[in-house]
Amino acid sequence: MVEKRINPMGYIFLTLLAVTMIYPFLWVILSSLKSTDEIYTSAFSLPAQLRFYNYSSAWREASIGIYFGNSAVITLTALAATLLFSAMGAYVLAGRRKIKFLMIYLTAGIMIPLQAIVIPAFLIIRDTGLINTRTGLILIYTASGISFGVFVLSGFFRTIPGEIEEAAIIDGSGYMRTFFTVILPMGKPGLASVGILLFLQYWNEYLFASIIMAKQELKTLTQGIMALRGPYTTDYGMLTAGLAMAIIPLILFYTVMQKQVVEGITAGAVKG
Repeated sequence: MVEKRINPMGYIFLTLLAVTMIYPFLWVILSSLKSTDEIYTSAFSLPAQLRFYNYSSAWREASIGIYFGNSAVITLTALAATLLFSAMGAYVLAGRRKIKFLMIYLTAGIMIPLQAIVIPAFLIIRDTGLINTRTGLILIYTASGISFGVFVLSGFFRTIPGEIEEAAIIDGSGYMRTFFTVILPMGKPGLASVGILLFLQYWNEYLFASIIMAKQELKTLTQGIMALRGPYTTDYGMLTAGLAMAIIPLILFYTVMQKQVVEGITAGAVKG
């Protein structure tokens, strides 16, 4: 048995890379426990006194709690709709009914930057009367994520043996029943990988939210954090507390789903 040699330079490089990527998050957390003056005078030191008041102030006085709830509802609803429609489309395109033109048409949406569809998307939402509604923003998010979902999930569904689907059909299962009871549960790793990436996209999105949502009570978390920046002065303690509350759910969600994300992307790359 050949013993693998450990390359110390590789560990040093990975350690430095990890520190470089983790430090900004730690800086935000530490800064959220400081006053604005302390952030200016000692930005890289530990807080002299833990100011948890920044969190309660941002949550209540700056209405971050309302924006947080709006983002949670919009993100989770759009994510559920995107995963459902993407899985259904990918299942058809990855199966025996392969339509190359339709596959190219759907996945071509990945190459179109979201900034290029801002004006037509706004006009459609305006003409349908969905300005200042959660539904309008949910529809935009869902439409923007389907191309990516179909692209990844179609590659993953190709790794599922066709004999499983044939066995279900022989047992009397219909097309839709086979999808929801057999194929969809087997596609959990692929759904998880698409879900975490789209969750990050929807949760952090600002451009479409800023043009669709004008009512104060309907704004998203990214809009609320931007509103913490004053025209002349800014309470950076409160601002970083808002940033921390926006970052923590992402870290927790990715930590829980990271195993499924790796499995889904790896499986989709084998036969995609």
